[in-house]
Amino acid sequence: MKYVTQIEQCNIKRHQVKGHLNKSSILLFLMRDNEGANEKNVMHQEYEFIFSLRPTPDLKMKKPLILGIYNGAFGTLEPSMRSATFRAKPILDTPLSNQLALYVIQELLLCGEGDMAYLGNMIVSMGDYLVKRHNMQQEIDTKLKMGLSPFQVQRIQRYILQHIDRPVQTSELAMVVDLSVHHFIRVFKKTTGETPHQFVTRLKLEEAKKLLLSTDESVIQVGMGVGCDNPSHFSQLFKSNFGIPPLQFRKAFQASLQFAS
Repeated sequence: MKYVTQIEQCNIKRHQVKGHLNKSSILLFLMRDNEGANEKNVMHQEYEFIFSLRPTPDLKMKKPLILGIYNGAFGTLEPSMRSATFRAKPILDTPLSNQLALYVIQELLLCGEGDMAYLGNMIVSMGDYLVKRHNMQQEIDTKLKMGLSPFQVQRIQRYILQHIDRPVQTSELAMVVDLSVHHFIRVFKKTTGETPHQFVTRLKLEEAKKLLLSTDESVIQVGMGVGCDNPSHFSQLFKSNFGIPPLQFRKAFQASLQFAS
């Protein structure tokens, strides 16, 4: 099923978003700012691209959908477009979405939004893919009945992030929510759609991606910082999840920012 047909409007600013919204609105954002970041270590180039996309007639929506990439993470924003309303959506973060975002952002920074003819299809494809992934998550959520509570999942995530620099065992996570390992594995997969190992790996790689964009640490240091002592294994893991090796990922962003400056 196709979800998006074409771009309706480009060059939308954050403060203009509410005026463009209705129940069937789809907005794609590609944004970076330095809010809350360590200015000493962050690449300072900021950008803000917001597109209004036209949904297909058979896409039934109850409210507007605002989704895209913000400071290297995929997720959604509320209509206010305030940074504090950003919610990361792991299901949107795939090798394909990363490759599309890298290409589109680089081209927009180099060429601007004056002539969208050559980029239009790529932007529509990116929007269509993200809406598809978002709807997949909604379908998963509706099928989940008995599982871990949101509070329990938050506790598990907090524990993993607190011990991000070392391996985290499934038995440890089961203890965090006071469940047997067997029962924990079953309800965890039912609640999140991932095994505990997949969940831990994804959080570690998301943290690695942030470090690659916001620090000057070497790829080896970044890998060690998220508990991967084997540089080769870290690179393979990163590429299998995001479709691009960590060093190439960093260089692609740095190159696009240098060309745009």
